[in-house]
Amino acid sequence: MSDALKMLPRSPQERVELCLDALRKIYPRLDLASHIIGDPITVSWEADPNFLGAFKGALPGHYRYTRRMYCHFRQDELPAAERGIFMAGDGVSWTPGWVEGAVQTALNAVWGIMHHLSGECDPANPGPGDRFDKLKPIELPE
Repeated sequence: MSDALKMLPRSPQERVELCLDALRKIYPRLDLASHIIGDPITVSWEADPNFLGAFKGALPGHYRYTRRMYCHFRQDELPAAERGIFMAGDGVSWTPGWVEGAVQTALNAVWGIMHHLSGECDPANPGPGDRFDKLKPIELPE
């Protein structure tokens, strides 16, 4: 079981204390607790009824959702009000849980931002969006 799941039954205050204890061992001369100015909030994905666990995007039947997230950096066909936010990370990629997917989607997002701001790649060095129509993942029927 992961450390996050082991923390789930604990109260937010107990979670904070356990984390502060671990950080004190790493940073013995730093008083992190003195920087807490309000009631800490902790979030455990495992407690969310829609949490699917690690590698959630790689489960059978999830191809269309992964495709939508992965292709989100190409926003020309979205309504104007829905453009301008770009997702990146392993959870948006074809390889959830692996750094390669995080890096790939970060490069896609950078291209999307550049394109959104009217920038373009050098034709001799096309970016992921420039060749997307040829290389994009296939779209399955709904």
